[in-house]
Amino acid sequence: MHKLDPSLFSPYEKAFLSDEPLSRHAFSLCGGPCAGLLRVENGEMLRDAMERCIDRKLPYRVFGGMTNVLVSDDGFDGVILLNRSGSVSHSEDESGKVTLYADSGAGMAAVVRYCCENSISGFEWAAGLPGTVGGAVYGNAGAFGSDISQSFLCGTTVDRNGCVLQMTKSDMEFDYRSSVLKREAKNSVLLDTVFQLHRGTKAAIIAACEEHRAARKATQPVDAHSLGSVFKNPPNESAGKLIQAAGLKGFSIGKATVSMKHANFITTEAGVRAADYHQLVVHVQKTVFELFGVLLEPEIEMLGFEAK
Repeated sequence: MHKLDPSLFSPYEKAFLSDEPLSRHAFSLCGGPCAGLLRVENGEMLRDAMERCIDRKLPYRVFGGMTNVLVSDDGFDGVILLNRSGSVSHSEDESGKVTLYADSGAGMAAVVRYCCENSISGFEWAAGLPGTVGGAVYGNAGAFGSDISQSFLCGTTVDRNGCVLQMTKSDMEFDYRSSVLKREAKNSVLLDTVFQLHRGTKAAIIAACEEHRAARKATQPVDAHSLGSVFKNPPNESAGKLIQAAGLKGFSIGKATVSMKHANFITTEAGVRAADYHQLVVHVQKTVFELFGVLLEPEIEMLGFEAK
């Protein structure tokens, strides 16, 4: 693991953390150290930090809430940029169409709250969803019959050469729990987004959000540490039902456990090792395939397990 001098990121050196354990920042509670970590507060700072990494040929990754990524115990020999650029605003035309502008680092909870406060409808399905707008677009997050692609208009990205590009919904090539950003994760980073929503009734929007939060709480381990749904649903199948039918609810390796509340969630406790989490993922895949002939594809991103 390289030791990085914080002065490389002046004037942000006071916020730069060298040899920082990612277990302190990940929802999974596990993950080894990175060579350096920097919280970026706005789009300009994010672009600047990326350009410094590019100029110095430093490997880097940009994450929001680290709610959907498992980092190996070996960590990441590069720079992790934690995106905290969180501006949200909107405009409206005479027909009631609302254009919502959100930085990629804005929390989904903050966006849903903004929509409730301003009587904007279209994001009710995301109530209770963790993570950031950037992560939601990256993985085309969805629930309750909708997903991020339904309202996405365009976004600004910056590629590995520092070139800024505008990407439309068509350019994003959304698919089930995926986008071109995820499939080509080393190429571009999302800076900001534009969504097409519509005016609604505040009381109805709040009621729908509360209903969705209640549904999540009733069926998912929202009070435990997890990375959300571990596997994508196979065509015409439910990953959770397959895992449950395989008798794996409650199965543990180390401090990683298949949730008793929803079998497509793995919950973790303090001191969990990423190796145990990864081994549990592999065990679930193997067991379900042997019993049902279905190979479950991970929805979460796994960093540092490529050669394992």
